[in-house]
Amino acid sequence: MLLSIEKRFLFVANTKTASTSIEVALKPFSEIVRAGTPERKHTSLHDILNLYDFVFARPEHHADLFFKFGVMRDPIDWINSWFRYRKGNEVEAPLPSDMSFADFWEKKDWNIMRPRGAGKNLQRDMFCAPNGDVLADVIIPHHNLGAVFSEICDILDIRSPLERHNVSEIRAPDELPAPLAADMREFYAEDYELFDRLDDLNATGMAKLRSRTA
Repeated sequence: MLLSIEKRFLFVANTKTASTSIEVALKPFSEIVRAGTPERKHTSLHDILNLYDFVFARPEHHADLFFKFGVMRDPIDWINSWFRYRKGNEVEAPLPSDMSFADFWEKKDWNIMRPRGAGKNLQRDMFCAPNGDVLADVIIPHHNLGAVFSEICDILDIRSPLERHNVSEIRAPDELPAPLAADMREFYAEDYELFDRLDDLNATGMAKLRSRTA
């Protein structure tokens, strides 16, 4: 998580969505950096607004005055990225070298189901309130990251390149069998409901951001 008081932005670091690359680009412009363990870095927007209420409680720093954004990936592509990352990179919880994606999906570990019966591990939880309301102004689709992030930086008057960091080292798996893909799409139905309406949500959020310089 990055919070800039001067530039008035709040970046929410979703997992496997180039968050490290964005943090490298925006950290020099941020007064508050929530980093360290994955749990700290990948804090949801709802929790951030509560944890830093001592900032947002001040009228001049009200949360509505900050541009709140992050990145979301197509849910099937997102979990594929987790599989590749844990199988091909040096990580704390590596997957067996001979594990197939189908086996990984069947295992339903912490990438897919939250620990201690806390439900599905969904990207939407990074950006929505518990009642489902979207708290972010813009959720950039990962496949449009370069263009949208560049426009955001231009509006915020930030000159910092978006470099690649912490990427998966193995290629994407072959096309998934149709039954498996259908099962995954059903599992991630709540994420797809949000992902499929990002264009409309982001049109409003970007218009709000552009109004700063109007």
